[in-house]
Amino acid sequence: MTTSLESIQRKLYRRLNVLDNGFERQLLDPVAKYRIDKFAIQEGYISALWQAWSNFCRELLIASVQGAITKSGETTTSPHAQRDEMEIAFVAKQLSNQHAVNAIRPLVGNYQEHTWGDLRKMNLVTSQIGCSNASLILTALSACLRVEDLQLCRNASAHISKSTLQMVKASKVRYLETNLRHPSDMMYWVDPNSQDFLWKSWVEEMELAAEFAIH
Repeated sequence: MTTSLESIQRKLYRRLNVLDNGFERQLLDPVAKYRIDKFAIQEGYISALWQAWSNFCRELLIASVQGAITKSGETTTSPHAQRDEMEIAFVAKQLSNQHAVNAIRPLVGNYQEHTWGDLRKMNLVTSQIGCSNASLILTALSACLRVEDLQLCRNASAHISKSTLQMVKASKVRYLETNLRHPSDMMYWVDPNSQDFLWKSWVEEMELAAEFAIH
């Protein structure tokens, strides 16, 4: 059965809604009394948001390559339309690393795949894999101005080190009210464009990108 890109968008929206509601609850009625607990909760939300975005990017591109129905009713095509999911994942990984695609074989597991939510890699893959809706996806991704900082926040929270903390501190120049005790505190920084929490910018960018990409 041909996949509808709208169904992939709706799945993302449901995930974002659940996470954003959780974020709001933590603002209004924090459950953590101790700092270590607060950081653990924040890191959990950051990780879940990053996974939601990465899963959307993966599902969007694989469906588009295999042939999916867009919101406008068109069916996408690509040179790899007859390949299975893990073969397409192999092709995508090669392209994301700027390697030649020669003998195509399926990846053994998801752990071998590239980082789907990484905008640089997503652009490399989309621009070369040959799906007919590539230009729309690329345009949608170009509207993501803050998602790279979500990736930074997630990586720094999961792998705290001197270098990751330096990268987080360097990103302060883009935001307001940049209090920092843990990398996950980035979610509460203020985006000067929206005058709202950076978390809200991440969610809104994902929603807008998804809406445009599925057309």
